[in-house]
Parts: sequence; structure tokens; C-alpha cells
Amino acid sequence: MLVQLQSHLQDNTALRQLALVLLALGVGAVGGLVIVAGGNPLVPFVALVALLALPWLVTRPMADVLLVVVTVALLPFAVLPVRLAVLTPSLLEMGLVMLYAAWLLRALLNPSEGLARTPLDVWVVLLLGCTLFAFMLGLARNASSDVIHNYFKFVLAIGVFFAAGNVLRTPRQVATVLRALILLGAVAAATGALLWRLPDSLAASLLTRLSVVGYPTDRVIRYIEDNPALGERAVGTQVDPNSFAGLLVVISALTVVQFLARKPILPRWLLAGMLLIDLVTLVLTQSRTALIATVIAFGLVATLRYRRLWVWAVVGAVPLFAMGLGTSYFSRLVSGLLFQDQANQMRLAEYTNALNIIARYPAFGVGFGTAGELDLTTGASSVYLTIAERTGLIGLAFYLLAVIAFLAVTVPAIVASRRNAPPPGSDSEREWSVLDSTLLGGTAAIVGALVVGAADHYYFNTEFPHMAALFWLVASLTLVARRLLDDRLPTTDYRNS
Repeated sequence: MLVQLQSHLQDNTALRQLALVLLALGVGAVGGLVIVAGGNPLVPFVALVALLALPWLVTRPMADVLLVVVTVALLPFAVLPVRLAVLTPSLLEMGLVMLYAAWLLRALLNPSEGLARTPLDVWVVLLLGCTLFAFMLGLARNASSDVIHNYFKFVLAIGVFFAAGNVLRTPRQVATVLRALILLGAVAAATGALLWRLPDSLAASLLTRLSVVGYPTDRVIRYIEDNPALGERAVGTQVDPNSFAGLLVVISALTVVQFLARKPILPRWLLAGMLLIDLVTLVLTQSRTALIATVIAFGLVATLRYRRLWVWAVVGAVPLFAMGLGTSYFSRLVSGLLFQDQANQMRLAEYTNALNIIARYPAFGVGFGTAGELDLTTGASSVYLTIAERTGLIGLAFYLLAVIAFLAVTVPAIVASRRNAPPPGSDSEREWSVLDSTLLGGTAAIVGALVVGAADHYYFNTEFPHMAALFWLVASLTLVARRLLDDRLPTTDYRNS
């Protein structure tokens, strides 16, 4: 019966449209019950918008991917003005749910398309399974609705790796997502720089107006070591300057490779301007780890492909140091590396506490709530220690294996792609350039994020699901580019890598 229904849906456009209408009406009916139960006057309006938008969103997975990108870059903490039972859905959460619904519907209507597989699939599934097991164990210590909801959003964010990998099937779709990441990342950077430049009172007034969509109203302006005398840190709409810097590391890596690409997806002059904005704002965040990560990401790009970047770096650095520009910034960088300032001394205390948690709960950690012991406090400024204390050493092993698998297939593919580049002016040059630059830029972005992870935890933190979504979306985008290059260059030597 199910097979027959599926066949009818595939062959009959009217039936497909009817199915979508019924789906929207079903969601609307559920929303109506929530209205009656909750009594929120905004709910009828939201439900009406949902009835109009849902059929469109669940049939256009690319629109859902772009909605996720917009949310991650510009409004990562925005929530809907509706409370459902004990939780308030976030905009990111709804975008991800719509993406999964669209992916499922597409799989039902086009079963011949099959699942797109990657060398990371097993490790990411095992990582998700490990987080679920640790989460269930941790509920005995903390079963609050916030912990449960945050974990749900976090799993949705990691799962974007599979959804995007199956939705993105063509070079044009890859270019669309990459273009959105670069453009919206530059908008986020420009917004952060503008707010940093405005008087603190005006900037605070503007940011607190976002409380209508769930943003905080305190500490919206951030300072170095929380001391206004030491200078303000750019934060934009990302709430935290360090997570903002983590976003800019990824965006800068993608942008610089596009600027250098043979056939960039945007005008070079525009890419140059956006890259400058990204880097200036990155410096304004005062995140030393992010600056080091960006240098390493750019160094990888220079080593694997564009050696002239090393020359530009030296030419730019010599007058910078000769004129004494940025002396205070670099002195702060050195003091951080030597753990001489307050911020990094606090990190040392967090690391010690995390190691104590890992020693007591080595296998599956303490889950995603509290540690359950008065002398232990969860939270460490390191992705790797955070994974280990939350999911144990087993979860950390799966994460590291996923990362190793990623680099093991992308780095050889970058080398092979250059060897198999089409001649200038050929019909396939533009498609190759899109895929090649996505492969190189995405790999550099992930390496930058991994470096950031040494001293910050935002890529694996249930309170920052947008950063997890960014990490796994870029990883998926990179592997899609590799797969499409592989399909177009069957003689390359990374097909079976």
C-alpha cells in the first residue's frame, strides 16, 4: 500500500500538492490546539504565517538551508514569539526542523536519488549516539526542561551534516550556499564593527531592542576581562565576542579562497572589501585564539595552493611591526600565550576542573547538565575538554576520528583537484572553480575551527547550537564539493580515499 501511494505521489502532481496541503493543515491543527491551551494572542498570527509558509518551505530544501545560514550569521539566538508547552522554539531550531522535513519529503518522492554517503558518516553517527547515551545518563543529575531543549537543538545542529549533504547535489547549489555564507558573514562583521564604533549607550540601546526575539538585555556590551578601561570587544548580534570571532574565522577562510579562486562566485573587488571587514572585525573581537586560528587557516591555504600568500604576509607584516602598529594587541597575545593574564589563568582553572570530571567519569562523562557534585563545575574553554567531560573519552575519540577522516579525504583531494584542473576558458572551468575553492576554503575553515577549539568551546556547546550548525554545515559543504569533483573527474586518485 505504501509503495503504491508513493508511486502515485511521484506520478501525479495534483496528489503531491494535495499531500502538501494536508501536511500544512495538520500542522495548523496542532498549532490551533496549542493556541487554545496556551492562550497567547500572538499564536494565531504565527499559526497563519505557518500555514502559508510551511508548504513552501517543506518543498524547497535549499530555502531551508539558506534560512539556517541567515540565522547562524545574523540572529542565532532569535526565538519565535510563541511558547509551546514548556519551551520557546528558536528560529534556528525551526529552520533545521523544516530542512529535515523537506529532506524527508524529497526522499519519499524521489527514492531513486538515494542517500549521499561520506567517509565521516559512521563516526558522526557514533558521536551522536554517544551524546545521546551521555545525555540519558546525565538526566539523573539534571532533568530540567532547558537542558533537554538545549540538547535537542544541539542534536539538530550536528545533524545538519547529513541533511545538507543530501540536499546539496549540484555545483550551483554549492555556490549558492557558499555565496550566502560569505555575504551574510560580511554583513555580520560590518554590523559588529559598526556597533563597536558607536557610543556604548547607543549600541546597548540598539542591542537590547532584540529582546523582543529573545535576546538578553544585560552584558550586551562586552569588554576585555570585563573591564571598560581595557577596551571594548566587538560582539555584533552573536551575544559573545569569542563565538563571534569563531564565526569570522570560518567566514574569513571561505572568503580569502574565493578571492584567490580562478573564477570567484562574487566580484573580486567585493570579496576584497568583505575580507577586509571580516579581518578588521576579527581583530576588534580581541579573541587571540581566533586570530591565531585565522593565521593557521590562511597558512594552510598558502601551503596547499597559493604560495604567494606567504610573500604578501611578509610584505604586510614588516611595515606593520616597523611602525609599531598593534603593539598593545600583540603584547596581549604574548601574555595570553604565557598564561599571564586573568582570562587565561581562569582557563587553567577550568582545565583543571575538566580533568577532574574526566577522571571521575572517563567513559561517558556527566552529560549535558550539571556534574552532580558540589566540587565539580561543568564548562571548559576547550572543545576537546568539553566533549570529554560531557560525553567521556569515548565521545572524544569519535569526534577526533571524524575530524581525522575529514582531513584524510579533503587534503589529498585538494592536491588532486589542482592536478586535474581544466584549461582556462574551457566550458567546465567555472564549475570546477566553484567546487575546488569550496573544497580548499572549507578545509581551511574547519582547520581554523579546530584550532579555535583548543581554547574555546563554542563549536560543541548546547547553549551555542548555531556554532555547531556552522561547523557541520561547512564540513558537509566541503565533502559535497569533493564528491562532485570526484564525479566529474573519474580519473583522479582520490576516488577510493
